[in-house]
Amino acid sequence: MQSPLNRVLPLIFLLCGTLEHASAVPTIFHASDPVRPNETVLVTGDSFGEGATVELAPIPAEAAALGDAGQLSQIAGWMTIDPVQRGERALKFVVPQQWVQGAWVCRVRCAGEVSLPVILNRPSVWWWNGDMGETASPGGWIRAFGKALSFGTEGRAKLVGKDNGSIALRSMESSGYALKFGVPDDVAEGEYDLWVHNGIGGEATWGEVGRVQIRAARAWAEPTFNIRDFGPKPAEALEAALEKARVVGGGTVFLPRGRYFVRSTLRIPPNTVLRGESMDSVSVCWPDFEAPPTELITGKNYALENLTLYCQDHKNVVTDSPDSEHVALRRVRIRANCYFAIEEVHKEFRKRRGPESHMKCGAAVELKGKNFEVTDCDIYASNKGIRLLKAKTGIIARNTIRYGGRGYNIENADRLIFEQNRVEGNNLVSIGNDMTTFWSSYCRHIYFAHNQLRQMYGADREMMTLDAAGGAYFGTLALVSGTALTLAADPDYRDYAPKPHTDWTGSVVQILAGKGAGQYRFVVANSGRDWRVDRPWTLDPDVESLVAIAPFRGRCLYIGNECEDGGPFQLYGAAHESILAENRASRMDGFFVQGLNPHGWGYQPSWFCQVLDNEILVGNGYGGREGRIGAGAGDETRAFSGPLVYGSIIRRNKLHNQSGISVSGNTAETVLEHNEIRDTELGIVIQKSTAGNFLRENRFERVTTPIRDESGKTGQ
Repeated sequence: MQSPLNRVLPLIFLLCGTLEHASAVPTIFHASDPVRPNETVLVTGDSFGEGATVELAPIPAEAAALGDAGQLSQIAGWMTIDPVQRGERALKFVVPQQWVQGAWVCRVRCAGEVSLPVILNRPSVWWWNGDMGETASPGGWIRAFGKALSFGTEGRAKLVGKDNGSIALRSMESSGYALKFGVPDDVAEGEYDLWVHNGIGGEATWGEVGRVQIRAARAWAEPTFNIRDFGPKPAEALEAALEKARVVGGGTVFLPRGRYFVRSTLRIPPNTVLRGESMDSVSVCWPDFEAPPTELITGKNYALENLTLYCQDHKNVVTDSPDSEHVALRRVRIRANCYFAIEEVHKEFRKRRGPESHMKCGAAVELKGKNFEVTDCDIYASNKGIRLLKAKTGIIARNTIRYGGRGYNIENADRLIFEQNRVEGNNLVSIGNDMTTFWSSYCRHIYFAHNQLRQMYGADREMMTLDAAGGAYFGTLALVSGTALTLAADPDYRDYAPKPHTDWTGSVVQILAGKGAGQYRFVVANSGRDWRVDRPWTLDPDVESLVAIAPFRGRCLYIGNECEDGGPFQLYGAAHESILAENRASRMDGFFVQGLNPHGWGYQPSWFCQVLDNEILVGNGYGGREGRIGAGAGDETRAFSGPLVYGSIIRRNKLHNQSGISVSGNTAETVLEHNEIRDTELGIVIQKSTAGNFLRENRFERVTTPIRDESGKTGQ
């Protein structure tokens, strides 16, 4: 068998032609949506062939529910469309301009054979959250996240129970990427199947979300303990009230107006709320420790409300534990400043000295549990504002986060809502923010929306980045049988831990080249060379297919954020199917989709990402930097010459004042369409190393060089 390190170009899936499967049945792996009339659809798969055409049919509003592919094929009104660009494994076609916005069925025909059809613009929900995190309560809410969820119409949803029939949910918010529904007060507890609809296509286009649990809202213990009833000394009274709550199984410890000085860690009992009279009238204060404790407030299944926390030299301020099932911070102000009243860093001033670096401090809030909430808080942090370590299914919303190191640091999260926060560097060396897999297999399903990101000048200055090198395997397969895979060689686990993790559940197996290339599946189990994925392949790889197993940082939504004065906002590898949309920026480095092999530890491609409706208002950045939208990839080991960024859609973006678009490196099948570029020297740059680019109906005003195509083969 040929070594994967010496694999030659005919196996690279970006190539067109009829190298194999000339008379085989065409197979669709992926078709890009959401899509409107007069927009280009990218279809990837196998055996499309030289004469492949597309057949497209609208799904009528009166169509009944559609089940299998056979039923889809019975839809009438198929229209044959010649692709505007075609290859063996990818083709592009334009939806007719005269068509009305709707849901459509698409299939590929070649040499008398036709593929199974796929539906475009049916709602695709990647995950959901309830008002209780992993569950929703009667009278609560359910939010669904994904793509094609609305086309300017109000979303619809229903719960279907085994014994309760179909229950309609009340629409509260609708966008193309997020839906919110109210759960009726009288819904019975139990398990239901959740379905959503985006308002087009009739009964045929209901999208199945999955199983949802309806459970009664979490009840906190009833008794209330006013600490004024526990003695005149605030610190002792607070400890006594918390102990009382611990003995009776929880309750509310109430702090009336005043200042409460404590000298050690507060351990909040389970099912206990520490509640102040108001954020402005109640403060809990710690001294300037020479050796601060690991955390100042900790516990599991507790809440902080309506109070202010003051500290100087510190580690972590508020934490939970990995087994916590609910921690909430509501209307909490944190002032954690390791240099309070100090004139110069690490120099004594009036008998006080801070740490040698703010990086010696921890986080204002560090969470490791699940079903957490941080809302309407005001956080000032010496180092990190909010740090998540394997925290799952939570919401961080409407907070102000000013920081000295990182505003947010998110490792191995899942089902996170991070929205309407103001994140602002508050130090001349405040660095960027990240969502990472430094010691884990995934960081996924993050709705990062309508945040304000500002003033990040230190180090790489990322407004947002995915990060962490790592991988488990690069090579061929010895056996494929359904969802079971046998690697041709031993895995080589790489990450930043001294001893890399070996449980790669949640990572992805990606077919980089050969038969089946362009598909990925999630790992559900692994042991040695034996691996199992979540579902069978649409087209099985074979023993010549080249695969990579790497962390997954995909299926995330970055919507409607405002970025000012900072570095890039970037999908830094391992970001399959993520969407950057409706963001606005000034004086920052731009929005990027990237694929790479950092440190040579593992291939982390980004496939099928979309950059839609973003606007760079001021491209002039710090020190001559220029804001751009880009898709680019590279492999420092040069062991693989195929595309690591594949199938990007860059559409309807507006770029002003020294900004533009770049496609570079090992990148293939990029669609650039309906973008507007104004007032710059260089509009769109296509590097020689890229392939399968397609430019259509982009507009340029006062651009010296609108398009510089170094590849010489870009379709238009």
